[in-house]
Amino acid sequence: MSISGVPSHFLRTAVASVEATGADVRHAIRHPFTASHVDCDQAVDVMRALWHATGDELLGLGPRPVPPGTFRMIALGLIHTPDLRSSLERLVEFTAITTGYTRSRLVVDGTAARIEIATDTEVRPLAAEITVALVHRFPAWLVAQRIALTALQLPFPEPDYSAEYAPIFGVTPVFDAPAVSLTFDARYLAAPVVRNERELLSYIRRSPADLIYHRDYGTTTADRVRSIIERGDMSSWARAEDVAARLSISVQHMRRLLREEGTSFNKIREELLRDLAVDSLRRGGESIDEISYRLGFSEPSAFRRAFTRWVGTPPGEYRHSLITTAATTPARHNQAKTSPITR
Repeated sequence: MSISGVPSHFLRTAVASVEATGADVRHAIRHPFTASHVDCDQAVDVMRALWHATGDELLGLGPRPVPPGTFRMIALGLIHTPDLRSSLERLVEFTAITTGYTRSRLVVDGTAARIEIATDTEVRPLAAEITVALVHRFPAWLVAQRIALTALQLPFPEPDYSAEYAPIFGVTPVFDAPAVSLTFDARYLAAPVVRNERELLSYIRRSPADLIYHRDYGTTTADRVRSIIERGDMSSWARAEDVAARLSISVQHMRRLLREEGTSFNKIREELLRDLAVDSLRRGGESIDEISYRLGFSEPSAFRRAFTRWVGTPPGEYRHSLITTAATTPARHNQAKTSPITR
């Protein structure tokens, strides 16, 4: 949730809430939550164990049980929408039907947009926190950009750990509110959905890793351009006009924004091709000719020239250097295993 990990109180509360239902979740805790924050990997493992123990995606804390697979069903209903507004309209509708938050809605008032997640029953703090994380971060993932909140309201008294909210969500919440409410600039509603179903299924398999490992979903134009190119078919050269259309801006405006960020469309694409080529050579399994054609080069010689320009050595020499390095690594690797690893 934050760069230092997940606040320990979140996991302690989650475990205590599930244990109150009678479920035995001691196997989910490899280490006691004594530090202020818990490693993100452990947090992912604990949340998955709690889901398994309760058979409920809201850990038995919501207005009614939410069976496993509910989020997947909702997400598949959102992935094929054209823009953020359409996605959020479906999100609040599906949430009202499937989770018991029956008074959920999207409100647009001038330049501000607000998502309200509400029910006629009491909303428990942990359920509200899980809901806010999902409603804030999953739509941001869909449009591949960070959605900056201007206000956050939570329907419970201010807790001792209230200082943790601002680093996670970017705003200090208002407590004792009538409902969970997230407010943001309405301009985000026009953002196009740029993810596809293949990416979504991968996202769901990793869940809740992408919610816990908070990332800034591409706030710069360069980030968003790179993301769109990366998700395309690299065997056909992406055109600047096509990428600009995905961003709902003119190609001239996109180029101007990239210049202001000190880069260009061609530079971003070359950097991505370089990264993909280096990764392919590291993994092995493909010949240099196969890599060349997969990345859209007209002939292997063109790929070899480009790779030499990017890295300083031809791809064949680069691959040979990797093999040579790997052959001399095991002794150092075994020794390194005895050393502590810090993050």
